[in-house]
Amino acid sequence: MRRLAPLLLTLGLYAQDPSTIRVNVNLIQIDVTVTGKQGEHVAGLTPADFEILQNGKRQPITSALWVPGRPPVAAASPTPAGAPPVPLKPQDVRRTIAILVDDLSLSLQSLHYTRQAVRAFVEANIQPGDLVAIYKTSAGLGILQQFTTDKRLLLANIDRITLRTFSAVDGLGAIASSSNEDSADPAIAQMALQMRLQEEAQNRLRQDILSAGSLGSAKFIVQGLAELPGRKSLVYFSENLQLYDPPASLTNPNMTPAMLMSPDAQGGRRERTMAAIRDLADYANRAAVVFYTIDPRGVVTTAFTAVDRPSVSTRRMVGQMQERQMFYDLSKDGLALLAEETGGVFYQNRNDLASALNDAVQDQEGYYLVSFNPDDDSFEKTKTGAKYHRLQVKVKRPGLKVRYRHGFVGATDEERMPKPSDPLIAAMMSPFRSAAVPIRLTPMFLEGKGTGPFLRTLIHADVRPFTFKEVPPDVADENQSPWMEANIVIAAFLFGDNGTIVEKVSQAQRLRARKSVFEKFLADGVTQTLELPIAKPGAYQLRTAILDPATQKAGSASQFVDVPNIKSKRLILSDLALYGDDFTQGKSNQSSPGTRQLRGGERFSYGAYLYNSGPEPILQVSLYRDGKLIHRGKKEPIAAKPDPETGTRAVEAAMTLAAKAPAGEYILEFAVQDPTAPKQRQFAVRTIDFTIR
Repeated sequence: MRRLAPLLLTLGLYAQDPSTIRVNVNLIQIDVTVTGKQGEHVAGLTPADFEILQNGKRQPITSALWVPGRPPVAAASPTPAGAPPVPLKPQDVRRTIAILVDDLSLSLQSLHYTRQAVRAFVEANIQPGDLVAIYKTSAGLGILQQFTTDKRLLLANIDRITLRTFSAVDGLGAIASSSNEDSADPAIAQMALQMRLQEEAQNRLRQDILSAGSLGSAKFIVQGLAELPGRKSLVYFSENLQLYDPPASLTNPNMTPAMLMSPDAQGGRRERTMAAIRDLADYANRAAVVFYTIDPRGVVTTAFTAVDRPSVSTRRMVGQMQERQMFYDLSKDGLALLAEETGGVFYQNRNDLASALNDAVQDQEGYYLVSFNPDDDSFEKTKTGAKYHRLQVKVKRPGLKVRYRHGFVGATDEERMPKPSDPLIAAMMSPFRSAAVPIRLTPMFLEGKGTGPFLRTLIHADVRPFTFKEVPPDVADENQSPWMEANIVIAAFLFGDNGTIVEKVSQAQRLRARKSVFEKFLADGVTQTLELPIAKPGAYQLRTAILDPATQKAGSASQFVDVPNIKSKRLILSDLALYGDDFTQGKSNQSSPGTRQLRGGERFSYGAYLYNSGPEPILQVSLYRDGKLIHRGKKEPIAAKPDPETGTRAVEAAMTLAAKAPAGEYILEFAVQDPTAPKQRQFAVRTIDFTIR
């Protein structure tokens, strides 16, 4: 029996359009793009021109509706210089464009070119009627990512996208050979080879964790985009979404039989990344979101260059060249699959990234809504859950190309994408209703003494949007100055790499300040501390929200969190804490650990906890502005002090800013070396951002 319930693929038009098609389980509707030889969109096709197969079986097509691109909105009257644009009415929205920059994987060079391309697009190609948002994968939500028509806000957001992963694995980076691996002594050479293979296995695991974090951010953005009408574009800049690892024996001829039997050396499919892409594609198909993926590396060469130091062994040298070529090829597989599964385009080998971005957006200019009746068993459940059904769409006219969504999971939208009824949860889950209360989120991974790992999270909120009421003091209160009070609700959810909730906390709080100091309280805001236990190492999305029940105003923020494995015996750093002297001396809360807004000339401190460290760690600190290195300190021994809370040791240092340091966004890189540990376990790096106001 077919159930009369909403279908998974609700890919309709704006509610105002007379051609809106409502669908249920008796009708599946997918959007199909048809292009000619020059890439132009082709109109005028009929149902007889299409053929659809579900799991290889031809399906009867009931309709094929051409949906033209919306005409450009007439430019409004000029507004005064510096004035914000007039908000768009729903019926005036022409294109909805989300740009996602994968700062968890991009190299410094790719990030530079990506920012250039996005800036050029914002300045030259945004048209009246365009709603645009800019995201980064390391921080999925918050005030940065609101949809807007204001170019000033978008350009400011681009400036805030800075280098995040200084220790990311770069398969196209310089090759540095080990002299031990080239040793004439077979025992030394094999030991060096085994150590390198172990390090490469750790690098692959780190890549997989970063991919999970990136795809998790994309999934939440897609869920939010489902709230907006019509077909939406999500343009995703990334240079590494790898699905397969080749056997190490292909490029390492000196492997022993024991090495060949190691699970880390056998290669295979990265099941976690593959499952995350399939899940993300299904969500995108339900939300009418098309992914356009862009590899910002452009045209690259995998041959040796002047910066490489290849092996002196001819066989190993050939293997190094093969490794680089394979990494480059495999790093793009996930990007191609994500675009293909959602009916989009993967742009690669293009140095003009701005034109690729513009081409992706122009693809919204027209498409077909093709409807057909699904098989009776499309929504039947098995012991493992809903079935995945493959779709094939063909166009019978010669010379035409077709792009479409390649499958669906047999479950209703209510089952896959339930809408939260709680306004606090709705604010946390949506990127579009979360700007009323500005929030800054600072999660700090720690390992408690005897309690296991946990996240201590600082949540700083601007309290000005809250509803404060004057409350008289108690009769017995020595200070008879009245109070200003507001009641709020605060929540934090921790999502695993598969999008499920692994920990959560929610509580009501009362904010109070004497009326005599209320203005300062409004200026400084408030910082709340929440702690969440961590069951196991891995990639997580921490999301938090604050709600004012009196007005239903809410704010939300999100942060990617990489929780390392303390038991791995590798040198590990907790997340960093950073604060200025103005805070410690009680002069201002602006430079507190939760806000990190420093002034020029201010001295600030920073530190972290060390795990699995030897007795004499070495510290090197670097400072970046707009992704460019502006200061690199010397490598110096640093004293590590025992900490009773964590049962480990803490390291701390300080720096004084230049009095005329330019205002803007900065990143501090904190690198520690344990010279007593094996080479592959000697280094640990953490970063933290701050602002000079």
